[in-house]
Amino acid sequence: MRYPFILPLLAVALAARPAPPSTFQIDPNARADLHRLWGASIAARAEQVACLASVIDGDTVRITRVGGLEAHGLDSLAVGAGTSLESCGPPAWQGTVHTHIALYDGHRPYSIFSGSDRGVMLTWGQRWRIDGTFCLLFSETSIHCELDGPGGSLIFPSTTY
Repeated sequence: MRYPFILPLLAVALAARPAPPSTFQIDPNARADLHRLWGASIAARAEQVACLASVIDGDTVRITRVGGLEAHGLDSLAVGAGTSLESCGPPAWQGTVHTHIALYDGHRPYSIFSGSDRGVMLTWGQRWRIDGTFCLLFSETSIHCELDGPGGSLIFPSTTY
């Protein structure tokens, strides 16, 4: 082998790179806030948006807090990217959560991020230059979360909250 030092350097580089999180958890207070956000969305008959706080603990993303944007009267169509970018940024917040209450066939909810949602997520990552945590609530008990930003995307399976 011509450059025997390359393999040990590669092994060190790969070992130093942390494994991506494989799961997420929702702290009890944040869970209650998510239920309140869903309830406000249903009562208003409009999608709602809130800031999301999260931390990465080893292989787990923990959602710790929800809030930051006044839910009353705001929906994901009325809240421009600028508002959520400025209000939901670090260090207090690490992303956003919003509701999808519309049904695309009259029966099933939109359970994934829309193209415009992805645009906001991309802009958030570019603005803050870190990976953000983004979730959507698509039923009274269903949530879908992703990490997205300069480090790439990580999509978690939808689950209950």
